[in-house]
Amino acid sequence: MAWTVGASGLILGLGSLSVSYDASSGTINEKSRSSRMGIGATLSGLGSYLFISGLMINALWPFSSFQGGAYDVLFGGISCLGGLLLIVASISLFLNSSLKIISYFAAIVGLYAAIDAVAINSNGLTSSPLLAALGYLSFSAVAFLSVPATHVKNKWARLIFVLFAFIFAVAWIYQAADFTWAHL
Repeated sequence: MAWTVGASGLILGLGSLSVSYDASSGTINEKSRSSRMGIGATLSGLGSYLFISGLMINALWPFSSFQGGAYDVLFGGISCLGGLLLIVASISLFLNSSLKIISYFAAIVGLYAAIDAVAINSNGLTSSPLLAALGYLSFSAVAFLSVPATHVKNKWARLIFVLFAFIFAVAWIYQAADFTWAHL
């Protein structure tokens, strides 16, 4: 699942660069229609996987014999909410409707991720709590930066969002590689 989180950060960054978003109307220029639809389809697939997997973790993990603990349930919660965000964003892209209201929901989910990061770091919930907390904080930064990126008609606000989306992607791809290596 962490690979999917990293891929979603990469798609958010690349997608933001490839479409012509107009913050004043909240729509994407029709010349970018094929990019908009492709990004929407990709985000829909990634979001569906994260949402369903997050629901499964939250519903089954506490009652099963799997090893893990609170950090797995924290990951399930943020995975479920992040997946829901991606699904809603993909619907907005398919309909070419405004992303502004979605950015408010993203900021709230970003706050949840920041609180998770503090809990992970202060309680030492993983084998490397600082690395895990930084992964969650990178998600928070992208979520918070989605508000100015969708509301302000400023190239720099969007480029800062893209930069942090790539940082988010790198952080989670690194964690995914670390998780994979640890499970070999």
